[in-house]
Amino acid sequence: MGKIWKYRYTTGPISVSENANNIRVLILNNSAKKHEARVKIFNLDPAPKSEVFDETSTLASHSTYSTEYIPMFNTFEVQVYTDSFKVYIWVGGRAGIENLTGNTVLHEQLVRF
Repeated sequence: MGKIWKYRYTTGPISVSENANNIRVLILNNSAKKHEARVKIFNLDPAPKSEVFDETSTLASHSTYSTEYIPMFNTFEVQVYTDSFKVYIWVGGRAGIENLTGNTVLHEQLVRF
Protein backbone atom coordinates (compact mmCIF):
# COMPACT_ATOMS: atom_id res chain seq x y z
CA MET A 1 0.00 0.00 0.00
CA GLY A 2 1.34 3.46 -0.93
CA LYS A 3 1.75 6.49 1.26
CA ILE A 4 -1.47 8.18 2.35
CA TRP A 5 -1.23 11.92 1.66
CA LYS A 6 -3.27 14.05 4.07
CA TYR A 7 -3.37 17.18 1.86
CA ARG A 8 -4.16 16.81 -1.86
CA TYR A 9 -4.58 19.73 -4.24
CA THR A 10 -5.46 20.13 -7.91
CA THR A 11 -5.35 22.99 -10.37
CA GLY A 12 -8.28 21.53 -12.26
CA PRO A 13 -8.07 21.64 -16.06
CA ILE A 14 -5.88 24.35 -17.59
CA SER A 15 -5.77 25.16 -21.28
CA VAL A 16 -2.21 25.87 -22.37
CA SER A 17 -1.77 29.47 -23.52
CA GLU A 18 -0.32 30.29 -26.91
CA ASN A 19 3.51 30.28 -26.79
CA ALA A 20 3.59 28.26 -23.55
CA ASN A 21 6.55 25.94 -23.48
CA ASN A 22 6.80 24.73 -19.88
CA ILE A 23 4.86 24.08 -16.70
CA ARG A 24 6.62 25.06 -13.48
CA VAL A 25 5.60 23.87 -10.02
CA LEU A 26 7.10 25.67 -7.02
CA ILE A 27 6.60 24.31 -3.50
CA LEU A 28 7.46 26.10 -0.24
CA ASN A 29 7.84 24.28 3.07
CA ASN A 30 6.92 27.00 5.53
CA SER A 31 7.51 24.97 8.69
CA ALA A 32 10.34 24.06 11.05
CA LYS A 33 10.07 20.34 10.14
CA LYS A 34 10.89 18.49 6.94
CA HIS A 35 7.95 17.42 4.81
CA GLU A 36 7.27 15.52 1.60
CA ALA A 37 5.47 16.60 -1.54
CA ARG A 38 4.46 14.66 -4.64
CA VAL A 39 3.78 16.38 -7.97
CA LYS A 40 1.71 14.75 -10.71
CA ILE A 41 1.00 16.27 -14.12
CA PHE A 42 -1.75 14.93 -16.36
CA ASN A 43 -2.39 15.31 -20.09
CA LEU A 44 -6.12 15.98 -20.47
CA ASP A 45 -6.24 15.91 -24.28
CA PRO A 46 -7.16 12.22 -24.64
CA ALA A 47 -9.94 10.54 -22.73
CA PRO A 48 -9.32 9.32 -20.11
CA LYS A 49 -6.60 11.65 -18.84
CA SER A 50 -3.09 10.22 -18.72
CA GLU A 51 -0.37 10.78 -16.16
CA VAL A 52 2.80 12.14 -17.78
CA PHE A 53 4.86 13.20 -14.73
CA ASP A 54 5.20 11.90 -11.16
CA GLU A 55 7.92 13.09 -8.79
CA THR A 56 8.22 12.99 -4.99
CA SER A 57 10.59 15.19 -3.01
CA THR A 58 11.56 15.71 0.61
CA LEU A 59 11.63 19.38 1.58
CA ALA A 60 13.92 20.52 4.39
CA SER A 61 12.46 23.00 6.86
CA HIS A 62 11.92 26.48 5.40
CA SER A 63 13.02 25.39 1.92
CA THR A 64 11.64 25.42 -1.60
CA TYR A 65 11.45 22.84 -4.34
CA SER A 66 10.71 23.43 -7.98
CA THR A 67 10.29 21.28 -11.05
CA GLU A 68 9.49 21.95 -14.68
CA TYR A 69 7.80 19.92 -17.37
CA ILE A 70 7.62 20.61 -21.11
CA PRO A 71 4.07 19.80 -22.30
CA MET A 72 3.35 18.40 -25.73
CA PHE A 73 -0.41 18.81 -25.34
CA ASN A 74 -3.05 21.54 -25.07
CA THR A 75 -4.77 20.88 -21.74
CA PHE A 76 -3.25 19.81 -18.43
CA GLU A 77 -3.90 19.31 -14.73
CA VAL A 78 -1.38 19.47 -11.89
CA GLN A 79 -1.98 17.61 -8.63
CA VAL A 80 0.20 18.08 -5.53
CA TYR A 81 0.08 15.79 -2.53
CA THR A 82 1.72 16.70 0.78
CA ASP A 83 1.80 15.67 4.41
CA SER A 84 1.43 19.18 5.90
CA PHE A 85 -0.86 22.19 5.60
CA LYS A 86 2.27 24.36 5.96
CA VAL A 87 3.42 23.38 2.47
CA TYR A 88 2.36 25.98 -0.13
CA ILE A 89 2.14 25.49 -3.89
CA TRP A 90 2.39 27.68 -6.99
CA VAL A 91 1.80 26.38 -10.53
CA GLY A 92 2.52 28.33 -13.69
CA GLY A 93 2.32 27.74 -17.39
CA ARG A 94 5.19 29.76 -18.84
CA ALA A 95 6.79 30.97 -22.04
CA GLY A 96 10.48 30.75 -21.21
CA ILE A 97 10.74 32.52 -17.85
CA GLU A 98 7.55 34.61 -18.30
CA ASN A 99 4.45 33.53 -16.38
CA LEU A 100 1.37 33.41 -18.59
CA THR A 101 -1.92 34.99 -17.52
CA GLY A 102 -4.60 32.34 -17.13
CA ASN A 103 -2.00 29.60 -16.64
CA THR A 104 -0.84 30.66 -13.16
CA VAL A 105 -2.49 29.13 -10.08
CA LEU A 106 -1.73 30.40 -6.56
CA HIS A 107 -2.00 28.20 -3.48
CA GLU A 108 -5.32 29.70 -2.36
CA GLN A 109 -6.79 29.00 -5.82
CA LEU A 110 -6.02 25.27 -5.70
CA VAL A 111 -8.87 22.88 -4.97
CA ARG A 112 -8.50 20.29 -2.20
CA PHE A 113 -9.73 16.83 -3.05
